[in-house]
Amino acid sequence: MSTSAHSPEVWKPAFPEDRELVLKELDAILASYHFRGSKRYPALLKYVVDAALEGRSGDLKERTLGVEVFGRNPNYDTNADPVVRFSASEVRKRIAQYYHETGSGARLQIELPLGSYVPEFIPHSPATSGIPLGNVQAPANLLAKYLMQRPRSIRLTAAALAALVLLSAVFAAVWYHKSTQTNLAVVNELWGPLLKSPGEVLFVVGPVLQEALSPRTGNTGVVDSMTGRYDYVSVLSAVALTHLTGVLQKDGRTYEVKESTETSLADMRSRPVVLVGAVNNKWTMHIMNPLRFRFIFDGRSAEIQDTLNAHNPPLSFDVTDSSESATTDYAIVARFYDPTTEGPVLVIAGLGPNGTEVASEFASDPQYIRQIVEKMPAGWEHKNVELVLKMDVIGSKAGPPDMVSSTVW
Repeated sequence: MSTSAHSPEVWKPAFPEDRELVLKELDAILASYHFRGSKRYPALLKYVVDAALEGRSGDLKERTLGVEVFGRNPNYDTNADPVVRFSASEVRKRIAQYYHETGSGARLQIELPLGSYVPEFIPHSPATSGIPLGNVQAPANLLAKYLMQRPRSIRLTAAALAALVLLSAVFAAVWYHKSTQTNLAVVNELWGPLLKSPGEVLFVVGPVLQEALSPRTGNTGVVDSMTGRYDYVSVLSAVALTHLTGVLQKDGRTYEVKESTETSLADMRSRPVVLVGAVNNKWTMHIMNPLRFRFIFDGRSAEIQDTLNAHNPPLSFDVTDSSESATTDYAIVARFYDPTTEGPVLVIAGLGPNGTEVASEFASDPQYIRQIVEKMPAGWEHKNVELVLKMDVIGSKAGPPDMVSSTVW
């Protein structure tokens, strides 16, 4: 059997009919609403699948894909322009949502494993190298045939073992279902107004601009929100989006992602909106300005101000320093009805480079959200809420978030 290092279940098509089966499944995926509204993500998925079928898996590297799929210069900076990584992450999420909604009716499943741009083809029945997929017997038939050829005593032992395995699987499935439902209920306490609101959820993300690269070594923060010049925070933004869009995938909701510089008020009106990023996101700065906790940026230091307690010193982060010198970062997670957009808004925004990413994990992890349940007044899940998070930073890595302030109205 030909297998991949990622999974022993991976099957490599060896016959024309097998490759045709892969292409048919690819066409079904690309025709789904998860992909047909985009140009970038279908182009990437089709390219890597075609390359794998043509035996060019070794060419599926980030730089090659940036040049061949997205038209980048061969010498482009992959760190400053993470278009391939971001697009691959989005492709993985959309594939997962597609199979979650369509079930397991397909004979074959296409996956793009994490950390790789080489697609994997996973049949719903095992395939042996040299035998077309359609001619392979199902595992249950093979097991039954084997058992019937053994002595009765062995068959009984095997049957008892099979029953035990089945019973364990049933208990595991019941436990997993209850655990999953409980976790979803916890997450929905924060996301409820957005999930119940009609319309596609819009993610508005702070931009990633190449011209903002600073000569300061190691800086990944924001340079100047007034001129639109930013240091790249692309990897952390992509991770934050992965956390947040995962919540919608589990709920079966569709979503759209736009950069804040390309988003108008009309785009956000009368639909649920998630604002990702603080001083690099003009809509975060504008919409949060009337709230108790808001962001202030003077071109050097980003701050969170408590407008009801002016005597309290603001929580600040010097974005002009190297990220390795920071020992503390802060973020805001806010959910409220905004009269400007006429709909529910969720803000996930940090001061420093780690703040937004950690806040996104906080807002999508039921273990963290339980911190809210324990500290918030009854009925908070049906009201507007602002939460201020603090996280310790060691080197360039942030620790778990802690909720240090909150307000409900």
